[in-house]
Amino acid sequence: MQEDFRVAIDIGTTKVCTIITRRRADHRVEVAGIGVVPCSGMSKGVVANSHAVTAAIRESTAVAAADADVGITAAYVGLTGTHVESKNTWVNVPRADGMRAVTDLDLSAAKKAAGRFDLADDRKLLHVIPRSYALDGLHGVRNPLGMHTGELHVESHVITGSVSKITELHNAVSDAGVRISSMVVEPVATADAVLTADEREEGTVLIDVGGGTSDIAVYHDGTVIHTAVIPVGGFQFSNDLSIAFAIDFDSAERLKIEHGTAAPELAGMSEEITLHPTTMSQSLVVSKREVGQVVKERVSELFRMILLKLEEPHLADVSIDRIVFTGGGAKLEGFLNIAKYIFQRKVRLATPRGLDGMPEGTNDPSYSAAAGIALWGIRNLPAENHISHRKGAPVSGVSGSDAKSLNSALAMIRGWLPKREQSRESDREKETAGV
Repeated sequence: MQEDFRVAIDIGTTKVCTIITRRRADHRVEVAGIGVVPCSGMSKGVVANSHAVTAAIRESTAVAAADADVGITAAYVGLTGTHVESKNTWVNVPRADGMRAVTDLDLSAAKKAAGRFDLADDRKLLHVIPRSYALDGLHGVRNPLGMHTGELHVESHVITGSVSKITELHNAVSDAGVRISSMVVEPVATADAVLTADEREEGTVLIDVGGGTSDIAVYHDGTVIHTAVIPVGGFQFSNDLSIAFAIDFDSAERLKIEHGTAAPELAGMSEEITLHPTTMSQSLVVSKREVGQVVKERVSELFRMILLKLEEPHLADVSIDRIVFTGGGAKLEGFLNIAKYIFQRKVRLATPRGLDGMPEGTNDPSYSAAAGIALWGIRNLPAENHISHRKGAPVSGVSGSDAKSLNSALAMIRGWLPKREQSRESDREKETAGV
């Protein structure tokens, strides 16, 4: 059925990833198409070059549409950046006097009441996520539906963003020919793809180390209680190497991927790497340990910034015994070792879960945000159709001849790749969602 198809777009500092998903009759969610292309128009989670971002979105959606043999009309779009802010609110829910059962209308009124506060002119409400309810003074009720009470209060996690930054991203997507169905804050969305029910319940800090930002979401008692964004990610790791060894950024990126480590003490001095500095006529030979020392300093700084973001009054009495990392920047050798030392908690590296049929090579931390956006939208937003079935028709934003060539090339590639493996992980329970 058409209404079972949803599209998610993760617009990152280094890449744009578009995933087309379909909910099956057994309620599992599978990938119908995917398109991943480089992106150079974003900086620390916000639009720096709208033309470059629009071009990357157009190409990514075209590839995904050709892969699924459909046309894309709308999408859920991920949002991040330091302009994203959150707070927890506690409000009374207006309702008729007298003891009566809590209804769906009351829960809708609770969400509206939680989002009804004065916003600065440059702020936009993004999500209102109910955490718990109080019924006649009885606190900690997660689902009051059907329970009787005279007074109803709701505690919510409220997330806002900069109007100008949101508008810039909205325009870049719209210019690519895609209607935005909803913008989803990425720290919240990513959790849907990587955290287990136990981790949400017992207390976990999720950290998605992307290209230009590191997104933080703290979960406890089954729901999100804190979100934040730090403007440091994998781009800064590479940039430090570029400066330290006077090499161009692309060479620094390859150096990080091939030889980077956050634990230089485990690297041998005998492993030599030849570099070609832009300021020297001759080559430069360095050791992996020297490369690692540069990376370790930046990673350590990132962890210290995360600790500062977690020093919030409402987190002081919250028991958190584990850190879950995801995102491409967290794949560095030795990354988890230094994290264990600095945070003194259990740590693990998470890959996306909950989507069947992820293509070979995409079951990787780099794709957690895109998978999370898709899952969060399906589980928390009204059913709608994001695609048009146009088998063999030109893909939106691509000429007929280009689309035909693109479809032929993708068909050949699909023939080379092994069949998509089916995920065996079970669905997690649906989380109460946002605006």
